Amino acid sequence: MYKLVLFDVGNMLVTDSKDVSEYMSESIRNIYGRIVTVDLKNYPGWTSQEIVEDVLRKDNMDESEIQAKLHRITEDLFYTYYNVAGHDKQVLVEGSRDLLAQLWKEDVTIGMITGEAERIAKLRAEKTTIHGFFKFGVYGGDGKTFDDIVKSAVSKAESDLRISKNDVLIVANSLRLVKGAKNAGVAVIGIAENVPENELKSAGANLIVRSIKDKGKILDFIKK
Repeated sequence: MYKLVLFDVGNMLVTDSKDVSEYMSESIRNIYGRIVTVDLKNYPGWTSQEIVEDVLRKDNMDESEIQAKLHRITEDLFYTYYNVAGHDKQVLVEGSRDLLAQLWKEDVTIGMITGEAERIAKLRAEKTTIHGFFKFGVYGGDGKTFDDIVKSAVSKAESDLRISKNDVLIVANSLRLVKGAKNAGVAVIGIAENVPENELKSAGANLIVRSIKDKGKILDFIKK
């Protein structure tokens, strides 16, 4: 059985009740002084830092200026997110709680892995009352890309939990996270709700399921 299972909380376990793209635009204005319009629908599965870089490059900002302030963005994103959506309801995806509860009963350590700011991911979990399940996490501040974030997860699991890479499993609904897991040699389940199965397979997913509601298939794989 895998000892540590990591979930990308946003848009897989928990979703926003409205379009919150404005928070990203607001944070870019705060940190970089640029007025831009961000549409998050154009960036499925991207980390926050990747989105900021892409938006500013398209706005013709000098690369050195982008990188000089990039480290400040993840902290500011929490405040702008809270301004835009902090008082709104979060929607818990059907099947999420059942799966987490079953893993909890199996004594599996459950964690978050996300390209979002840490405080945004934790706020999502708290507002849907699933935060108590999570005892581990790696976030957008731990790396620019999912390659970086997955490597950080492996290092942190080994140092903090004494869990080896072979005992870590990621459940992902984005190609970028699936590829990051594959590149790091970490097992990954791909959720094909919003991504074609053939693309998840090509990206290296070890198992592909239709949705997070496929609890039986997911649990069987975790128990290997």
